[in-house]
Amino acid sequence: MSPSNFNCPFFNQYQNMMYPVQPLWDDQQYTSQELPVLGHPIQSTNKTEDALETVSNQIIPTQTAADPPPILSNNPAVASILLHKELTGYPNYGNPSRNADILYTGNTGTCTFESPAFLFVPGNLRPQIVIRAVLDDHSNVPVNRYSLRITVNGSVVHNGRVQLEHGVPAGGMFTNWRELTFNVPNLRRVTQVVIQNTSNAGPNDWIGLDWMQLRLLPRTGGRLPIL
Repeated sequence: MSPSNFNCPFFNQYQNMMYPVQPLWDDQQYTSQELPVLGHPIQSTNKTEDALETVSNQIIPTQTAADPPPILSNNPAVASILLHKELTGYPNYGNPSRNADILYTGNTGTCTFESPAFLFVPGNLRPQIVIRAVLDDHSNVPVNRYSLRITVNGSVVHNGRVQLEHGVPAGGMFTNWRELTFNVPNLRRVTQVVIQNTSNAGPNDWIGLDWMQLRLLPRTGGRLPIL
């Protein structure tokens, strides 16, 4: 059926009018366009990547002329004998076991070391007593008031102030224990160590003892027994 058959008064009047047709796509919208070129290179904002790139570009020398040559020394081994005695009187301050002895002002403690007979060669050994100790955590008491009298086999090896500090942290496992080392003038197969707290402090002030050792070192030119 042709349009002239429609009963539409407006159609016949405008049937020869031309309507503009718009394309579905705008060709200029999708044509390639040139972007402006910057006058300087783009700088990275990632400082970590820049630092890694800088390090990777550096040449790290393996050795310079002033460095000593690599070497592993092979000196003769030095034998020694160690008798260790752990002190376990009070379970709080020792490190790392928390166990330690406490010696109050005016009190005396005795400890013995029995050397095996086949190791006891007095002429070839240089004995030492090592005591790991610390002051109490009473930080209000001056450290110069604390002192010890230490006797080994009847000979006094120390009598006076000890180079120790108050234990820290207060009330817990102390981390500032120190080793006190004394030469033994007369070694016996059964070595007796007597420690007396001679501090000028209160009756509740004390010195802590973590462990003690008897170290038997060879004298110059001497030899330890062969096991």
